[in-house]
Amino acid sequence: MQKKDDVSKFKQVIAKLPEDKRELLYKRLRSMPESEREAYISDFIKKYYSKEKEPAAEKNVAQSVIIGILAAFVIIGSLYFIYVFNKSRIDSKFNEMLGMPPEETINTSPESDTIMGPEPKHFPTDMPTPVPTDATPTPTPVPLDSEHPDLSGLVIVIDPGHQQEPDTELEESIPGTTAEKERATSGATGVNTNVKEYEITLKYSLVLKEYLEGCGAEVILTRTENDVNISNIERAAIATDNNADYFIRIHADSAPDGDISGVKVYVPSTGKYSSSAASSGEDLADIVAEAIGSESLGSVQSNMYTGLNHADSVRSYQLVIGYLSNSDDEALINQEDTAYKVAVAVSEFLAE
Repeated sequence: MQKKDDVSKFKQVIAKLPEDKRELLYKRLRSMPESEREAYISDFIKKYYSKEKEPAAEKNVAQSVIIGILAAFVIIGSLYFIYVFNKSRIDSKFNEMLGMPPEETINTSPESDTIMGPEPKHFPTDMPTPVPTDATPTPTPVPLDSEHPDLSGLVIVIDPGHQQEPDTELEESIPGTTAEKERATSGATGVNTNVKEYEITLKYSLVLKEYLEGCGAEVILTRTENDVNISNIERAAIATDNNADYFIRIHADSAPDGDISGVKVYVPSTGKYSSSAASSGEDLADIVAEAIGSESLGSVQSNMYTGLNHADSVRSYQLVIGYLSNSDDEALINQEDTAYKVAVAVSEFLAE
């Protein structure tokens, strides 16, 4: 039976061959003994059908590769859309994994949301950097501590965080990327007193300016009034354009959890001082917290803040003196002598 099948298949195969090859094959078979002829036909059939299957196998492999590539594109596309529609939550979780609070600064800082797109909708204009006017006098003179440091020769730019009216236009958040955030916001509000963060930060900055000038430093404020419109890039430019030795941004944040309390410092994750920024930021948090009787929450390196990102060529620190969403911190921030204690602590930090 097997012999008849082989002969039948053999005839089908040779019928497909060109006439000259078919004649040569017949001639070869005629020259063989009958016993060898059967073996030859059987071996010929096996080889023919094994070769015939090879292209099909290759075709199947190619199809599998194409299907795999298409599946990868579908998965990547699905993940992209999931990320786009859940960006804030995913970014928060990612920041939390890196030691950055996922929600803490969302409602409080001038650069709380990143808007990504193919091109920035609003890039910084070529307007000249705003020149701050002279600071308004503080209500009472700021006395110098008897052991105050000598800060002669230092140029320090202080940025009172936020402003009275927000500017919701967008500006480039991270240099060289399409990341964008609002130019400026008004900040947090006290949980009990409704005090405004932009008012607190200006009050503290005016005291800090006068104290550091008493120590011999040259001090420049990015704003001296609450009713201004100065974007975070423009504030950073005041520091870089004046070749500041230090850029200190004063904030009093709010957090979704009212139990969050303490002093925290944010520093840039890029730039000239990125390798030492976290350590020095922690020193600043520790010395301020100890001075005002609060808890140090250490420092966090971050690219979440436009003002830090655009001033990473300068030693830049975003000093959160406390949380207006916490009743104890709010009370401490509103005490008359706390701003003075912060100023003394910052002067000691700058002298290190």
